[in-house]
Amino acid sequence: MLWAPWPFASVTPWTRTLLLAGIAVAFALAALDRAWLVGFRPVALPAAALLALALLGLAQSLPWPTSVAALVSPGHAALAREASTALGPYDGGSGPGFAQLSLAPVASRWSALTFAALAAALAAAASAGRHRRGRRLLAVAFLATALAQVFFGARRWLAGADTLWGVGVGGGDRLRGSFVNPNHFALYLELALAAAFAWSWWTWGRATREGVVPEQRVTLAAPPVLVWLTLFLALSFTGSRAGLAAAAAAIVAQGVLAAFRQGLRRRKARWALAGVLGAVCGLAVVAFAGFEEGLGRLAATSPFELGWDVRTQVYANTLELWSRFPLLGTGLGTFVHAFPMVQPESLGLFWRHAHSDPLELLAVGGLAGGALLAAGLWALVLRLLRVLRRGRRREDQAAALAALGALVAVGLHELADFGLTMPANALTLAILCGAAAGAAIQEPGAPETRKSRRKRPS
Repeated sequence: MLWAPWPFASVTPWTRTLLLAGIAVAFALAALDRAWLVGFRPVALPAAALLALALLGLAQSLPWPTSVAALVSPGHAALAREASTALGPYDGGSGPGFAQLSLAPVASRWSALTFAALAAALAAAASAGRHRRGRRLLAVAFLATALAQVFFGARRWLAGADTLWGVGVGGGDRLRGSFVNPNHFALYLELALAAAFAWSWWTWGRATREGVVPEQRVTLAAPPVLVWLTLFLALSFTGSRAGLAAAAAAIVAQGVLAAFRQGLRRRKARWALAGVLGAVCGLAVVAFAGFEEGLGRLAATSPFELGWDVRTQVYANTLELWSRFPLLGTGLGTFVHAFPMVQPESLGLFWRHAHSDPLELLAVGGLAGGALLAAGLWALVLRLLRVLRRGRRREDQAAALAALGALVAVGLHELADFGLTMPANALTLAILCGAAAGAAIQEPGAPETRKSRRKRPS
């Protein structure tokens, strides 16, 4: 977590390889624990879904008999026949015996490795999240790295630098940390904001306990609030409209979840109503401040912003691409290779991604890939809601609140962006969710010990 964002968000081949190696080591260390099965069990279904996506990418990259390919993906079989016809004079006109279910097998194998690594990171984080010390260490590393990114980016932004590590990255009118695209840095900050909000909720519970003097309350509550404000101000100056809207929605979602959690615990509906009203007021403040500081002055001149009409055209073409390969898609990681098949000349530009991660996954993974991701997310959200409702400590519940807020922010932002293709963002989300899902749960009807009652407020 400390290293991942710095080298261009680990997007270059050598940095991604180094990150994958680090994930493998972390998973191996977690598996050495005698209770590794207990640690991995909370994320078994989400990790299995990610592994299934990895197997899908591997299967897409392998050669299959043309008869089999024609059954599962007629589009790929047709391409194989066209290639055989074009190369007839060179292969004796024998016809295609095999067809691959990916337009770029190497890219699909690389994507398969990435999904497998994310599954390993999710499992390793869940193992670490069984204990408070593990979660606290990860939280400190994450928030410290996010703040370091903000200050590093602010220094370059104020200087108007247009290079990063000696590489040109365009104009310096937007805060970008060590990310090439400021919109992707905005996604990283959204994850940090969700964690800072949950930290504030936890410390507020500690500060309002009986016997805590006002000075102690300020000492407890001030640090997370200051961190949150710093991160939000940085998000504003990324100029990301989608990021700002997603962060605001995550704040509302976390406020409502926290309020209803408090209301259910104390069986008082007024807690839930107060939380909803507070979340709405917070949304209004965030929207106003964000527009004044970020959108009004920066986003209008961004070289990374695309007109809505252009994006809707790309989305329509992406759906057309999916319609040609509906079940299995064109192959994981092959959007850049497949999109020219449906790109009109009027669209122009060179499209590496669809600017919508869900649509891109549908195009490259088909219905199979989309179903696997939906199943994994469903299992993960259910586990996080259980931790939020029945976590043994308020700190455990705060971890779940952070992960749920991060999922809301990412889910909304990625409808119009491709920030999760940055390894640093994907890894951070996996660790955040895994560590929260690994927290212990007080099962219904289980006796509550004196030790757990004494520790619950923390």
